[in-house]
Parts: sequence; structure tokens; C-alpha cells
Amino acid sequence: MTRISREEQVKEERPVRVPVSEANRDRLFVAGLDHDTYMYRWVNDTEGRLAAFLAGWWEFVDQNGEPVGQGTDQSAGTSSKFSKGVGRGVISYLMRIPKTLWLEDQEKKEAKIKELESANVSAAKRNADYGNINNNARS
Repeated sequence: MTRISREEQVKEERPVRVPVSEANRDRLFVAGLDHDTYMYRWVNDTEGRLAAFLAGWWEFVDQNGEPVGQGTDQSAGTSSKFSKGVGRGVISYLMRIPKTLWLEDQEKKEAKIKELESANVSAAKRNADYGNINNNARS
């Protein structure tokens, strides 16, 4: 059995050091999340945004990257939801959705954009009035 000195043991238990110059760069970064299976997003608790995301099957994430409850947890002060203050009294919550559902949402958004662009181009062609060109300009 190999004995580890107290100094070596302390080094093993010590968290990874982050220099001060890097500590404040990405305040919303969360290590250890399952980015292969889920898409993550910080959602501000303003004007029904959380309800909209819950209706879209997003779920709250806890401090360990796991889902919290059924999305109906309204208990104040006892929540394990991963949250951060983002300024001006606004709290943002970490939420996630399976990548398959996120990709479906992206396809629908892209189809809607293409539909709107196509309608705009068609309307522009119908209403195009470029006027006349006069090559007999006088100096």
C-alpha cells in the first residue's frame, strides 16, 4: 500500500485553479453538462418566459445537471433549480431540452423564415415599379 503525503493529498482534493483574469469571462458557463443529448439555455424569469419554455417541454436543471421536478415546482425558497442573478433584479434559470426536440424546433423556425422571405420577394416582384431611364441627360 502506497502512502500519500499530506501535501499530495491536499493537491488532489484541491479544485482546479482558475486565474482571476479568466474567472469573470463566462459567468453563465456550467461545467459537466450532457451536451451530446441535450441543448441548454439560460432563461430569464420575466414576463412569462419560463412558462413558455415549460410549455415547449424544456425542463429546469439542478446544480448537478439533472432535471428538477415536473416543471411545476413553484415552491419559493426551497428550489434546487440552477439559477443566477443576471442584473437589475432578474434571475435566470438553466433549462434543457433533448437535442432531437431542439432540432425539430430549429427546422420549424427555418421553414417559417423561408416562408416569410418567399412572401416578401413575391410581394416585391408584384409591386415593383422601377420607373423610366432617360439616357438623354443634359449637362
